Amino acid sequence: MTKTATKATAKTTSRSVSKPSETSLKRDVQNMRNELADRLFTLRSKHDLSQASLAELAGIDRKTINRIENGHFSPALDTLVRLSSALGVTPSSLLKA
Repeated sequence: MTKTATKATAKTTSRSVSKPSETSLKRDVQNMRNELADRLFTLRSKHDLSQASLAELAGIDRKTINRIENGHFSPALDTLVRLSSALGVTPSSLLKA
């Protein structure tokens, strides 16, 4: 079977998906920022690191860590990877409870 035939005959399970409200999205983003902030602060404190020393280990600016820990900034994926590497955890563990 060709790729086209496979795609045409493959059954997909469709679920009804609706667009979330802007208010709901903003709330969810802020909640995730706060969870990330709490986890980052907890891990940094557990390792007895200052914001400056973690920034140096991760190769990012100290102000970035401050903004993340205060819930004012959503870090890029590369920043999450740098922070998790410096703290000895996986990037996903920074985002999960």
